[in-house]
Amino acid sequence: MAARQTKSKSKRKTAIKSVTKKETPVESMKSGVEKKRYLKKVNRKYFYLLIVLIILGVLVYLGRSLFVVAMVGGRPISRIEVIKELEKQGGQQALDGLVTKALIDQEAQKQNVTISSDVVNKEVERISVLIEAQGQTLDAYLTMQGQTKENFEQNIKIQKTVEQIIKDKIQVTEEEMKKYFDDNPNLFAAGSKYENVKEDVEQQLKQQKLSEEFQKWLEEVRKNTSVRYFVNY
Repeated sequence: MAARQTKSKSKRKTAIKSVTKKETPVESMKSGVEKKRYLKKVNRKYFYLLIVLIILGVLVYLGRSLFVVAMVGGRPISRIEVIKELEKQGGQQALDGLVTKALIDQEAQKQNVTISSDVVNKEVERISVLIEAQGQTLDAYLTMQGQTKENFEQNIKIQKTVEQIIKDKIQVTEEEMKKYFDDNPNLFAAGSKYENVKEDVEQQLKQQKLSEEFQKWLEEVRKNTSVRYFVNY
């Protein structure tokens, strides 16, 4: 009986020793290496996170004008506020202009109408000469009108596109041009001859007819085209 108790105690001691067994130097080294690897992974994650935060900060700083357009006494004025205010002031007018441009582009595509840059440049030059004849430069004229050169050229391109679309309705005869020249001498420089201003006369008469016929054409196209509005200004 005593022998059994002794054996039992011996087994318990052995079990306790096996549980509380100390790590060998090799095991301790492995554990240290694993800890270092873990710390490296953690540090690497924090490093990448820091890089991402820095990049985001730089992007926000560089693109701050995309969100905030001004600061007044520490209060930011957002771009959205400006857009909403502009929509209140002229949203419907701007929308109508975009709808009209879309209708013109679609019709031009149907009729294979394209306007080259040469045509636009020639018209810009013609208008520039007329403005300079009145003692003003084109740049000064555009500034007074609140236009940029780019917008001016874009408007000319649209106008020339419309002219091609409804060209059959805005033809000008020689008789009409001569009559216009004779009836409006104050529109031309003193001593001007018809042959020298014939092209300008033609353009002015075309412009008059274009304004009239374009409105008729636009009304007709609107009737035949589905235009759905999702915002009412």
